[in-house]
Amino acid sequence: MTFKRRMQFKTDYKKRKKVILSRLPFVYMFKSNKNIWAHVIKPSKEGDITIVHANSKELEKLGWKFSRKNYPAAYLVGLLLGKRAVKRGISQAIYYSGVRNFIAKSKATAFLKGLTDAGLNVNVNEDIFPDENVIKGEHIIEYTKKLSESGYSGPQFAKVMKDMQKLPETFENIKKKIMEENIE
Repeated sequence: MTFKRRMQFKTDYKKRKKVILSRLPFVYMFKSNKNIWAHVIKPSKEGDITIVHANSKELEKLGWKFSRKNYPAAYLVGLLLGKRAVKRGISQAIYYSGVRNFIAKSKATAFLKGLTDAGLNVNVNEDIFPDENVIKGEHIIEYTKKLSESGYSGPQFAKVMKDMQKLPETFENIKKKIMEENIE
């Protein structure tokens, strides 16, 4: 017998059972078409309770003008969520990927790198994290340079093409703001 939520591709009961048996809060990240949403959740019999959350829309308030679902944004959302979780007294958590497969060097691992850099202890191997240039967005700059050299003038990067060179600088500024300030 297959459970209804498994058939609807909503819950992986084997993964969920491991998370619940750990008795630790779990971290969940969801990527939509435009944003990244992340939660630290405490499972309970009555239903899961969200302790803290963060999303990539909040980065705009800090000065982020680029895509809200790329590698740098995933890292910054993880950093923001990690700082909030540590501030609420959570020192350790488990990453729960839900029904999706976990892939090394993905945006999910950039998110986890942000969590660990914020001081939240998530049991992951350091080898799965993307390179620092990917987290800072330097690969995006290289790609836009190739596009501009080839004469591309399409709509894909039209809004941010002129500001794209500032991406690593903006990334570092926002990272510093998150690490130094009390951002609610």
